[in-house]
Amino acid sequence: MFSLAGLFNGVLARDFLVNNVDQSLLRTPTNLMMVASGYFVLSLLMVLLYPRLIRAGGSPAMKGLFFGMRAGICWLMPYSLVLFGVYKFPYIALPMDIAWALIEQGIGGLVIGLVYRNENTNT
Repeated sequence: MFSLAGLFNGVLARDFLVNNVDQSLLRTPTNLMMVASGYFVLSLLMVLLYPRLIRAGGSPAMKGLFFGMRAGICWLMPYSLVLFGVYKFPYIALPMDIAWALIEQGIGGLVIGLVYRNENTNT
């Protein structure tokens, strides 16, 4: 998910961010250790919650994908609303951010689902 965030912010949405986000709001240089720590905590929470919330059976990939998408909404929706209430981000960035969270955390959940499937079949 950390790598996907880099792809989104550094490549796919780079021009949008450069043209629409006040650069004085950004930390220069970006504290990548802090960002990586945040993704580590998010990943850890997802890994710990997955077996408690998702039942066996069905497609592990699809269950993981939808789990990750729900995790993205639970994580990013309140966070984005707070940020948009404090900082002068363009409002179009809010739905973009939330849509990207569905993709980013969805892929993270998909990987978790596949790993748990492999764990369950190896025991």
